[in-house]
Order: sequence, then C-alpha cells, then structure tokens
Amino acid sequence: MNHTLLAREALRFRLASVHRALDPSRFDLDGAAAFAVSCGDPVVDSAIRRVGTAWLRAGLDPESIIAPWTEANGNRLLESGGFDVIDALDDIVRTIKTYAVFTSAELAESTARSTQAALPRREPLAS
Repeated sequence: MNHTLLAREALRFRLASVHRALDPSRFDLDGAAAFAVSCGDPVVDSAIRRVGTAWLRAGLDPESIIAPWTEANGNRLLESGGFDVIDALDDIVRTIKTYAVFTSAELAESTARSTQAALPRREPLAS
C-alpha cells in the first residue's frame, strides 16, 4: 500500500468534510501527503494504520483507498470507524501543520541569519 497516496486521499476527504466551502484542489495535496509520510512521525504512521484498518473493517475495496473517496465510501468509513477515523485524519492534518510551521519558522530564522551575515559591518561615526 502506498502510504503517500493514502495520506493524500485522507487529506482530500478531511478538507472536504470539514470545510465544505473550500475546494481541496486549491491545496497541494500530493506535497502535503508526501511531507506527512516522509517526516517519519509515528503519529502519522499510526494514523495511516488506523484509517487503513477502519477501511478494511468497513468492508471497502482495499485498492480504492488510494483513489479519491466517494461520498458513500467516506460515509461507510465514518460509520464503521467513528471518532477514531476522524481523530486519525486530524492527526495527519495536525502533523503537517506542526512540521510546516516549525519548518517555516526555521526558514525565516535561517534567512534572517544569512541576511545579517551578508550585510557589511559599519563602524560607528566619530563624534
């Protein structure tokens, strides 16, 4: 099973279910999913396992978990998995947000250090 594709579809489903007014196609779901899986966070690994387990327990086709989820499949998944599925989806979203914010802060800090190091040093004016 391709964890990145599963994470992508989980993100697409969660964004659509929480923010019906938002169009999930506005987000880089492939990049976010790849980021979530590649960060190596055990929370994401656990969330993917929980979603996959709930998918199978709901009697859904294992191959269809990596394709856009139909409304019927999503409803069946939630009926079968309940709050644990919602929590697993939120764990994936939260991990992306946490690491993305941390990475953004690191980038800003790194850029500031680089900029300061590149500035010429000025001597104080003699009075």
